[in-house]
Amino acid sequence: MKKACFVLAVLLIAFPVMMSAQTAWVGQYTFDEDGGKNAGGTAIFISHEINVMETDDGLIATLQSNGYQTSKDLNCRAKVEGSKLMIYFDSYGENNIFETYKPGDRLLTLELKTLKSKTELLTFWGKFLPLIPKNEKTGKTYFVRSDKINTN
Repeated sequence: MKKACFVLAVLLIAFPVMMSAQTAWVGQYTFDEDGGKNAGGTAIFISHEINVMETDDGLIATLQSNGYQTSKDLNCRAKVEGSKLMIYFDSYGENNIFETYKPGDRLLTLELKTLKSKTELLTFWGKFLPLIPKNEKTGKTYFVRSDKINTN
């Protein structure tokens, strides 16, 4: 009986903490790529946007990329593990052009990491990769939170 009460107490404490960690990721994240100009003088610019939303079933996300020869519209599942948010492909949205992913593919992971007293948002690429080769190095800051954070 004591063990059951202890387990229940731990769950009652842990559940709000887990939900809080999950809710902290809800918001909008952006990453813009500037590849200069092509030989014809056309700007090579791609904008990526991740919108993380909370549902009764957990976190979902949309990942959209638009710009030079690019139109990706991806519906995703999101999972929080510690300081990481993992984005998994689920289905294609209406404005998608190329279909290169399978359900369950890990597209990318965002990780909040404190380095030298500064919190950074690091990107670890999975199946989803940036279009400009110089941005392919994983574990660097690419996406930034672009929505207003509720401090209540």
